[in-house]
Amino acid sequence: MPMPYPNLFVTEHYFKTSEASNTCKAVFDRLKYLYEICNFLEIDLVHRSLRGEFLTKAEVSEIVHWASYKVDSFREKREKLKQTKVVKITKKSNLEAARVSIVVDKDGWCDIDTTYNRITTFSQYVSWLDKTLFPSKESETEILFKSHRSRKIGRKKDTYDEEKYKSLSSAEMSVVLDIVRPDSPRNPWKRESIQYRNHLIIHMYEALGIRRGELLKIRIDDVKTHPRNGRRYVTVRSETDLEDNRADRPEAKTLGRNIPMDKRLSDMFDDFVIYHRSNVKGVEKVPYLFVPHGYSLKKNGLSISSVDKIMREISQSVNFNVHAHALRHSWNDKYSEYADRKIAEGRTTHNKAESDRQKLMGWSETSEMAKWYSQRYERRRAFEVGLELQEKGSAKINKATEAHDEDVNY
Repeated sequence: MPMPYPNLFVTEHYFKTSEASNTCKAVFDRLKYLYEICNFLEIDLVHRSLRGEFLTKAEVSEIVHWASYKVDSFREKREKLKQTKVVKITKKSNLEAARVSIVVDKDGWCDIDTTYNRITTFSQYVSWLDKTLFPSKESETEILFKSHRSRKIGRKKDTYDEEKYKSLSSAEMSVVLDIVRPDSPRNPWKRESIQYRNHLIIHMYEALGIRRGELLKIRIDDVKTHPRNGRRYVTVRSETDLEDNRADRPEAKTLGRNIPMDKRLSDMFDDFVIYHRSNVKGVEKVPYLFVPHGYSLKKNGLSISSVDKIMREISQSVNFNVHAHALRHSWNDKYSEYADRKIAEGRTTHNKAESDRQKLMGWSETSEMAKWYSQRYERRRAFEVGLELQEKGSAKINKATEAHDEDVNY
């Protein structure tokens, strides 16, 4: 049965701000779990908010306690506890709250980031519910929830993991693009049609900078020619494709957009579609550009696991790690270098360059990702400048030392 308040909350705070469908689904999952916890604790959130009887500190503490568990573990413990006499926190009195002791059992706990995200969503939703249904009373629910959050370990601002977000260097990218050539003797695939398919996959990731799932959502008719200027472009879809029956349906995390395709990429696309994709049995029933090239096509597009396998096979051939998101990082590095040149030549400004990056990557105007990629590039550039400065200093010191040695009589 649909729940109106969670739907309204997600619509107002996520759909209207063009958040990705995966983000909205994650919020719905957290709210579903919140209601499971509250049902177990016999807390009717809507009824309480309507009456202005907001959650107490003790109630928030117990909700947070259960938010730390994996959902399956919570359900198992809930069933066990139902078989015993359990005192629920349903009264406001401090005396009643003091009688309740939460036994800390770390078996079945989820990771810190998951707990952090759940508590954040719980705090925002319950606070919104209080303010919406009983606006005449000030709610401290959000403060109570957030006071229980541990620091989120996945977003530390004072550390930077270069390896985790490593892009490919220009030399590494050249090696990858060379090895996926259909006529390359090092090409890891035997069948010609698979060679041409994977060749186009890698070149589209490299040239467009799109996400793994965005590429797999592309349909044949998403590649279009502009009626006025004749330029080729591809439409990257953001909405959930309900006709997609893949087990692990690829989803977009960014906004939909049109991305230009130059002649080289357009020719690759035409060659693959006309001479190779068309030979796959039953392909006319599949709308997606990339499909499995096996002997039994099940009307599905290529799976996420298949792309991961392609990346593993390339990695084994080149002897360094290659994955789809590394190509997206590489695109951003290349864009940063190009934007720097345009800014230096007076052909654009920093703000315009970052705005263009946001649009090409599909980030919303409020997204911090463009700034993050820009800072990442600037950090690397600063590292190179620092190294160059040291090397020049060392050269001067060595030169001075050699001159001094020549003046010394042994």
